[in-house]
Amino acid sequence: MRIHRVLWICIYLAAIVEPLPAGVPAPYTPLKATASGLRCLGRTVRLGRLLFPAQITAAGQPLLSGPIRLAGLAEISGKAKLLENTGDEARWQWRGQSEAVAVESRLTASCDGFLWYEITLTPRKPETLSNLRLEIPRRKETARYLHTARFTWGELSQGLPEMGGKWAGRFMPYIWLGDERRGLAWCAESDEGWQPLKPEEALTVTTEGSQVLFRASFREGRALNRSVTFRFGLHPTPVKPVSFKWRKETRILHNITYSAADPGPDGRALLDTLFEGGVRTVIFHDTWTDYFGKVTTPYRQELRRLLDACHKRGMRLLVYIGYGLARRAPEMQGRHESWSAIPLIPWETSYRPEYRNFDACCPRSGWADWLVSGVDALFRDFDLDGLYFDGTSEAWLCQNESHGCGWKDEAGNLHANYPLLPARRLMRRIADAVHRHRPNAILDVHMSANLTMPTLSFCDSYWDGEQFEHYTGGSLSLPLHSFRTEFMGYAHGLNAEFLCYENRPFTFPEAIALAGLHSVEVRPYPDSLHHIAPLWRAMDAFGAERAAWRPYWEGSGAESGEEQVQASAYLRAGRALLFVSHLERKAHRAAIRLDRRKLHLHSGPLTARDAITGTTLPMEGDNLPVEFEGMGYRVIEVGAGR
Repeated sequence: MRIHRVLWICIYLAAIVEPLPAGVPAPYTPLKATASGLRCLGRTVRLGRLLFPAQITAAGQPLLSGPIRLAGLAEISGKAKLLENTGDEARWQWRGQSEAVAVESRLTASCDGFLWYEITLTPRKPETLSNLRLEIPRRKETARYLHTARFTWGELSQGLPEMGGKWAGRFMPYIWLGDERRGLAWCAESDEGWQPLKPEEALTVTTEGSQVLFRASFREGRALNRSVTFRFGLHPTPVKPVSFKWRKETRILHNITYSAADPGPDGRALLDTLFEGGVRTVIFHDTWTDYFGKVTTPYRQELRRLLDACHKRGMRLLVYIGYGLARRAPEMQGRHESWSAIPLIPWETSYRPEYRNFDACCPRSGWADWLVSGVDALFRDFDLDGLYFDGTSEAWLCQNESHGCGWKDEAGNLHANYPLLPARRLMRRIADAVHRHRPNAILDVHMSANLTMPTLSFCDSYWDGEQFEHYTGGSLSLPLHSFRTEFMGYAHGLNAEFLCYENRPFTFPEAIALAGLHSVEVRPYPDSLHHIAPLWRAMDAFGAERAAWRPYWEGSGAESGEEQVQASAYLRAGRALLFVSHLERKAHRAAIRLDRRKLHLHSGPLTARDAITGTTLPMEGDNLPVEFEGMGYRVIEVGAGR
């Protein structure tokens, strides 16, 4: 009888826990793996001692100035063994020992380039391991920007030189160092087994000559008298290419409702206005259903009608998926304690609170299976074009033992962890479920301040900037080095869009001045589309998606000599489209010096016109005078006769 009960339990678990498919999701390619290294989309990793990377190449450049190592561990020889490679995932093992300690290193690599390590040290006799720490030596030129994340809104995204070349902090789950095109992330779910002498310096970044050194201090001056396992991940980026063409075809507008398909007195619906303004994708926020976080809707007829209206106009519709389920939702009854992240992360609203108030759910809980199953059924029932995730990718701090979160130290004290691997698996499972029904579906993520690629790599785009909403208009300036760190997407491998709440803290023109300089779009709402539509028309008229792009930090060929006035350029067919931004909130007049060679301009007198208004602009030889009323931008097309 007991055997039959166990068998039925196994059948039940197999039914509700959907295994990952054997295939490799586009655009990723099957892993190429040997005992000494691996290759995945756009990146190569050469493995050394303990299976640690001896070198990583991403976007055509090496990232490391030397092999990654576990400092404080005596030299131990061992042998690497490739255990398995399915193309989607590969596994290795490395074993070695000295007189004092035995070491086993296990590595799992995924098709998106994510590397997960489990390093077990077993003492063979009492041993003090002094300064046992992971060291990742980076080439300085590919480690200019630092992004940290622990799924709050208060972490760092800055240029490392602007921070004095160094940083130190307590344990946090995600650290990324990179440049404008590539980078390398380190991550961990917890500091279980760590014993640093200075917890406030458990993680450090220092610049030493031509090297930037990242250290994670596992143990310092503590006797190793029993086995300990350290777990962490590495993720070279960009995980996949970013496409200007994809952005043009996808142009997203946020926050429509079912009424967007209703014709007005003139017979035209809001969708008609949006389409004529250049919108190609619309997002319906959480009220597409009744209770927050549900993946079914009582408004089935209305959803089908809206979908039909979008598709008839050549538009795509995404619906909202959150990071929890309303406390009063029928599906949540009896599950709140087991599904919630503990300590609770509440969200309260004055609008329909009985339907929308919720607490964050943990991706390690049964909520993940419920969500994946619901998404699969949703796409089976409706011809949706994708999903908009709001916080779904976050690995919220959790110590809810009822679903396996938290860990206890030697004294029995309970500590929380960040469930990165369950969050990553959830996002992959949702992506696989959606793409089984809709291979070209769009997966768009709102993840403000937490650009954690292990949980985002199976999505297409991200929307970032809500962390600034509590600043009042004009009270915040976002330095360019901070924008380059977090808000561009090129070095990470996702298409990026900037979030702007009017005057919180940027006006839409101010946000466009900041984002457009980096060829990043500001996502419009219906009432702000008038700011964005003229930009789209100007870019399309020039053919920007087919042009070469020269950003200001690489020397675009359009220079003002002033820090507060910068210009990036699109180059095509002997003409240049300049995006010129003034980044101070005061009137200003500047002169942009044009380098014909860099801008691929022909000889002869230069002409210029405002690409939005069509107005001809005066030139002073090869200098272009521009005026600004405050923080703002100009889009100017220049060219010359032969």
